[in-house]
Amino acid sequence: MAELKIISLTKKYPSGVTALQGIDLTVGKGESLAVFGLERSGKSTLLRILAGLEPVTSGQVVLDGKDITDLPSKERDMAYVFQSSSLDMQKSVYDNLAYGLKVRRSPAAVIDVKVRAVAEILGLTDVLSRKPKTVSAALRRRVILGRVIVRDPKVYLFDEALSGLNPELYAQSLQDLAAVQVRLGATFVYATENIREALTVGTKVAILSEGKLLQCDTPENLFAHPANGFVAEIMGSMPAMTEEYDGKGDGAEETAGGAAEA
Repeated sequence: MAELKIISLTKKYPSGVTALQGIDLTVGKGESLAVFGLERSGKSTLLRILAGLEPVTSGQVVLDGKDITDLPSKERDMAYVFQSSSLDMQKSVYDNLAYGLKVRRSPAAVIDVKVRAVAEILGLTDVLSRKPKTVSAALRRRVILGRVIVRDPKVYLFDEALSGLNPELYAQSLQDLAAVQVRLGATFVYATENIREALTVGTKVAILSEGKLLQCDTPENLFAHPANGFVAEIMGSMPAMTEEYDGKGDGAEETAGGAAEA
């Protein structure tokens, strides 16, 4: 769990395109920030910069008071999950979960404790010995999530992590993700171009357009007090604020802690 600050962040490419313009955001410890934007809004660029995969043009990325702007990705203690994340189908669920720890040469006893703890959180205990191809698609998505959770990073970055899933798998995975964030009290930054998804995952939602931050607020305040016409239009495409957003963590928490599917 960590505090993440993004200070006056600007990204300009050699082509002259400005992907991000002076972005200022703070993600508190244990907070889930959803970054919403349409195509070319800059949301994926922002996450890649946070992960250390792209350099900034100007500005700072500060993690728990330390300037990490120029640190390489491997030294940032962040987990990055993107749309095409996949599993090794030849290895067991256990070995897939343990992979990152083995690469970092963690002791076997430590790996076993962490893998089994994460498996319990995600309802994977009963399938640890099985190959991913023998379990449901929903459970495979949990294994992908578990593989980053087991590392216990300071910040989790999700870039369109649920895009392209069929409706049933999408709904289940979204519930799992929201439940895990609540249970772990982890710091999440979640990029999406689906506003419903952003409102479900984020305790705060940052709305980007053409590289500019238009508003960052709670789902309730975005509905009640949109900063401009673009935000009002985006929020107007949603149904009126209901308990679906006020109590989004309640029902979802049961799902991630529930029994594993076969």
